[in-house]
Amino acid sequence: MIEQFVNSLSKIKSTESNNLIERYYKGLQKAFENIDGGNKNNLFEPAFELPQLDEQMIKFFEVAQSSYSYLGDYKDKSIYLLNLMKNPGTNTTKTLASLLMVARAVNHIKKTGERILIFTPSSGNKAIALRDAVERAIKFGLVAKEELRIITLTPKNSSHKLRKSDLSENEELLKLNPMFIYNGEIPQDVKKIGSEFIKKYDRDIETKYGYRVWYSLDIRNYKVADSLRAFFDYEFFPWKENQSKRLHAHAVSSAYGLLGYNYGRTIIKNEGMKIHEPNPGYLLVQHSETSDMVLSLLYNDFSRSNYPKYIYDETDGMFKQKQNSHFPYKTWRVIENLDGTFYTHNPPTSPEMNNLIHTNGGTGIVVSLSECLSRIGIIKQLLKGTDVSFPEDIRDLNEWSLVMAFTGVTNAIDRNLVDAFDDIIIHGSGIYSEDDYLKVEKTQVKEIGNHKEMFHAVFE
Repeated sequence: MIEQFVNSLSKIKSTESNNLIERYYKGLQKAFENIDGGNKNNLFEPAFELPQLDEQMIKFFEVAQSSYSYLGDYKDKSIYLLNLMKNPGTNTTKTLASLLMVARAVNHIKKTGERILIFTPSSGNKAIALRDAVERAIKFGLVAKEELRIITLTPKNSSHKLRKSDLSENEELLKLNPMFIYNGEIPQDVKKIGSEFIKKYDRDIETKYGYRVWYSLDIRNYKVADSLRAFFDYEFFPWKENQSKRLHAHAVSSAYGLLGYNYGRTIIKNEGMKIHEPNPGYLLVQHSETSDMVLSLLYNDFSRSNYPKYIYDETDGMFKQKQNSHFPYKTWRVIENLDGTFYTHNPPTSPEMNNLIHTNGGTGIVVSLSECLSRIGIIKQLLKGTDVSFPEDIRDLNEWSLVMAFTGVTNAIDRNLVDAFDDIIIHGSGIYSEDDYLKVEKTQVKEIGNHKEMFHAVFE
């Protein structure tokens, strides 16, 4: 049995490295080969192929780490953490996709001699991770600083997430790799500005300034990278006899991570590797400001009219409801922005995710800040003994993804929303606090209000 498993694993596994990308290089190459959807907008993108692994590339990839931990039981459920936050330069799972995207860019530059300018609108974490990956590519000599550049655009309510690094502290590197803050009121408008920037200036940047512009929001970039979660899960999850269905829980904006995990399972099945468990269920966790995926799952509609009716309680100043167990029972604000990382409205990924959950099981839940704060003691106790850094003072927390996921899981268990599952795997996609990084100075970022201002700031 063990020998069969090892032989099967060799179809996706290349080495015994703790570096996920190096370890599952075979699986990644198959994921690249089979990714569907194509380039729908006819914009430039590097080919979905990886460079040859050498010592420099292995060092570049070495922060792509992960771990599995059994955290104990909550009520009658076994809780596990899939820790995807182990790169100290980002503290989020965005590291995996960013390293692979930059590796593709390096591969293109070496094969063609063309220079690349990556541009990404981001709620914060994607920008941080891509900047970290570009910095690493320059640091390890994969590209010259003029060959690969990056521009990021984040909403003003995420500006506190931007980190100091060599790309910000070196004056020349900062000029080549600027950070922009959108000063408008609607965070998701950074995507609109990004589209306008590409539509208006893509050709000029190539012909006048010699850079191919890579607008990096395509979900395929993330689906491939997050297939690594499935490969790691396949090898390391502690199988049980007569195991019941498992549930994967994730704090989501567009659920790229869970869709990528499911894509990785597809690769495993296509390779003829035996999967011992039935298809897992999924739990989507969101906050009320952008709870569109939960609304779509439950009502096939993004409309807020489906929210339960909240009643203001004068005795404690809370808004309360008990009609619908998928939404907060109490909250300080009915529509509440718990973390700017989650900023996507009407995500186009909802139909695919809805189909997965309707087919395999699971549900969605919305959490409030009040509920998250009430769970801090339980979360700290569950994480005791892991290498997850948790601030002593919760007010120092700047990334709430992990706390949201734990709160969603414990609420769902208490409310009997996940009774069909015994094992719950929480995808640890992000946590960091004030002590984990140094924030960029205000002078190191530039505020803009539209795509024209951004172009002029970079090129004129």
